[in-house]
Amino acid sequence: MNTRDNLSNENMKSFFKARRLPHMYHHEKPIFITYRLKFTLPDKVMADYQQRIKDWHAELEDLPQDERADRLKDKDKRFFDWFDNLIGLSPDVPQILHQDGIREIIQESFHKFDGVRYTLLCYCIMPNHVHVLINPLVQEDGNIFSISHIVYTWKRYTATAINRVLGRKGNFWEKENYDSLVKDTDGLGRVIGYIVNNPVEANLVEDWRDWRGTYLKDGVM
Repeated sequence: MNTRDNLSNENMKSFFKARRLPHMYHHEKPIFITYRLKFTLPDKVMADYQQRIKDWHAELEDLPQDERADRLKDKDKRFFDWFDNLIGLSPDVPQILHQDGIREIIQESFHKFDGVRYTLLCYCIMPNHVHVLINPLVQEDGNIFSISHIVYTWKRYTATAINRVLGRKGNFWEKENYDSLVKDTDGLGRVIGYIVNNPVEANLVEDWRDWRGTYLKDGVM
């Protein structure tokens, strides 16, 4: 199988919902998680984002009922894509996570409990946000390891370590996380494509393999 072809831009759509953790998960279904630096978005960026949403709703009102229902299924994913693109391209948003000495801290946090609390499938560390794909493992009591606690430990460890590197204090990560349950094999391909192509879409590299903040587990694709 040609991994490059399988991870093309045409294969990047995924089911996505924005919500606070935790919610229902399943140990056989991977979880796609996104979180970002704590920062205030520039007024221009927020205005652009809100205008896109307003225009989307206006177009929705003009559609037939069946088309409207189909469009609504894609709403959360579309809004997320817009937001992700805007913060990735905005020069006014902090761009530090991919830097040497910081990127490695985040990578260490992901790999530390790989095979212990979850199977680490894929991640991408962007300049101001991260995308992670994991398969939660089952504990002795039959329950999966808590996704909310996994994310909390990532954030707590990295915030402390990176703040020390930067010589600063205070909140480092935005409190809210975004997550999606990957429902099937096709969805897995779409999500992985979305994650690894993030730096390409942001014009940071031409080939996703050249981005040093990207990881893809051997044998996943």
